[in-house]
Amino acid sequence: MDHTAGHNTDPDQTEELRLSLEKLETAVNTTPARGVPKPLFIAVAALAMVLGIMAAYLLYFDRDYQRNLALAHAGYEHASQERDEAQSALTKVQDELSRAQADLAQARDTIGLLEEYSLAAPDGTVPEYTRLYPDFYAPAWEGEAVTGGKVCCLTFDDGPSPNTGRVLEVLERCGVKATFFVVGSACSGQAGQERMRAIAAAGHTIAMHSWTHDYKTVYASVEAFLDEFSTLYQYIYEVTGVHPQLYRFPGGSINGYNRGVYQEIIAEMTRRGFVYFDWNASAQDATPRPRPARDIAADCLKGVGRELVVVLAHDSAARGTTVDALPAIIEGYQNAGYTFSALHPGVTPVTFGYPKIR
Repeated sequence: MDHTAGHNTDPDQTEELRLSLEKLETAVNTTPARGVPKPLFIAVAALAMVLGIMAAYLLYFDRDYQRNLALAHAGYEHASQERDEAQSALTKVQDELSRAQADLAQARDTIGLLEEYSLAAPDGTVPEYTRLYPDFYAPAWEGEAVTGGKVCCLTFDDGPSPNTGRVLEVLERCGVKATFFVVGSACSGQAGQERMRAIAAAGHTIAMHSWTHDYKTVYASVEAFLDEFSTLYQYIYEVTGVHPQLYRFPGGSINGYNRGVYQEIIAEMTRRGFVYFDWNASAQDATPRPRPARDIAADCLKGVGRELVVVLAHDSAARGTTVDALPAIIEGYQNAGYTFSALHPGVTPVTFGYPKIR
């Protein structure tokens, strides 16, 4: 049997099979290998590129940020310094303004006082007594004002006296300065002169309290008042080398003897630069018989609570218990938080109130 005949194949079928094999090989060769699909690969590559750009940008931004931060800090320090300098300058200007306002207020008060108490004629004519005693003018005050805090000013009228030395000893022991309103008739002798010199040498204030302390004589007229005080003024200077700037009315600035002249006296003495002081606490020691020291101290300490206390006491031969009370008075005010000062034009005057005359 012929096997060739049994396996004989059609040539067309053979060609068709060959073409199919070629197509299969081509398909196999062009099919991508298994792995990361192209779109995902591209996306990852793009993301990596973006992250790289961002990292580079952040690095650059960080350097720029640090530089800007340093510049900003330096600017802040400079601004703070300028602010502090400006604040210091502002504080200085405010202090100067406050002083100027205080000076202006004082000037206005003086003008108001002169307008209230001066009796000059409408045409400006001034009384003849303004021409009297051309050397009777207070020297200008060049010290500082006493402001703020609680201050006590001890004052002693009517001296000097045999008790003056004891008073000075207590004041020195306690480290306190005080004010002595002296009377000319009490210091006209050798002993009185020595006591005045001792007062001045110890650094206390010497002030005027008239020559005679006789109310009828002192308040007989404005001219009489000026005569008494100008005489005392010159005498104090001759004895101590001190030109007094302060005075106190005998009996206080308001009393039954000076009703008709006190306005003119205040105006004229103010015009001449003098300052007067009354008081707002008193030893109540101007009595016929000496008071117990404890009672004197208790009355003097009634001023505790006021910002500025001017204590009236007396320095005369009969006032030994006043000297005895002095240590307790000083200690009482110190324990209440007060400091002590002698009176001078830088202390706000303590004066009695006057009813206005219409």
